[in-house]
Amino acid sequence: MSGGNRNPGPPFSGGAQASLERLRNMTPAERERFLQNNQNFQSKSPEEQARIRQNFQRWDRMMPQQQQAMRDNERVWRNMTPEQRQHIRNDVMPKWRALPPERRQAMMQRLNILQNMPESARQQRLNDPNFMRGMNAEDQSMLRDLSHLRGGATEPPPEL
Repeated sequence: MSGGNRNPGPPFSGGAQASLERLRNMTPAERERFLQNNQNFQSKSPEEQARIRQNFQRWDRMMPQQQQAMRDNERVWRNMTPEQRQHIRNDVMPKWRALPPERRQAMMQRLNILQNMPESARQQRLNDPNFMRGMNAEDQSMLRDLSHLRGGATEPPPEL
């Protein structure tokens, strides 16, 4: 793969994104042969190699709709500014992961409604007091932030 994969995570851009897609489209056996012969991959630590393989295994188990959602999420992630990505990684996601299951489920229900809405409709919904009923200010802020990741994705793309 190209040198872009040495960066500690998303976004993928240009040649790195094309290389990632080629690897995703290979069979697991083809991909493993490629990785075994790739100097960049072989120069990584055993832990990093294992993480990359696990991410490809996770990809291989995804349904086509999930794979497309991941591609869409990656596209949004690539278009974010470094500051926006840092905010999501460092501020929003730790709070999301710390939510109790019932609050996370309530948030997911709202994110599913907002998913794929045009920006104007999404903003209208986010400003609707009935839509936000029962959510504290912190949850409302998190919902606004997460609603812009693929219109509702709840994770930054995994690092490959």
